[in-house]
Amino acid sequence: MNKNICIYPKDPSTDFLAPLYDAICSSGFSGFHLDTNVVENKIRIFEILNNAQNIIFLGHGSSGKLYGTPYGNSLSDLITNNNIHLLKGKRLFLLSCNSDQFCEYYSLRPSISFGDMPTGKHDVDSQLENDPSFPRLEEDDINVYNSALVRTLTRAILSIEFNDLDRLYSKVLLYANVEISECLLKKRCTRFREVAELLQMFKNECTLML
Repeated sequence: MNKNICIYPKDPSTDFLAPLYDAICSSGFSGFHLDTNVVENKIRIFEILNNAQNIIFLGHGSSGKLYGTPYGNSLSDLITNNNIHLLKGKRLFLLSCNSDQFCEYYSLRPSISFGDMPTGKHDVDSQLENDPSFPRLEEDDINVYNSALVRTLTRAILSIEFNDLDRLYSKVLLYANVEISECLLKKRCTRFREVAELLQMFKNECTLML
């Protein structure tokens, strides 16, 4: 069984990550893009995680959980304190909001994790409720931001062996800088400066724990 796995729960709000998922699978990872509300799929994912060594997760998260496929309008739990042992001692790359806090809370290392990422209009609106100064991004701006994230992470993951998280982390920062520069130079959207600032935030909140 392949010890390198990528878990990508089915979720329309993360469809933009499909090119990244395809690139990860082309690099030697076994991919699992499943509806985690199906009991058999969830059991299969838990079995796969239990036997994995290197794990990439693409989806939603919080400081205490990783989520699977939404159930209606609600997030559904995938990894919680009840089954966190499935990730302990594994090499992790968790692309989900507040996975930096998640990894710190559960002392998950070695790992690369991330902060808050406004990848949808709902995320932007939620941020604005808490912070009126947050950039008022529209769909075009969000699409530019999302595309920049995908390019950054695709280039980083394809450029280095996953076993070397220290170098992979450096590559993420490097390619994030490239995207920030191109965002400012090419002005692909109306609020390109704000998008560049959010990409800088993405880079600053990217966390390596060894």
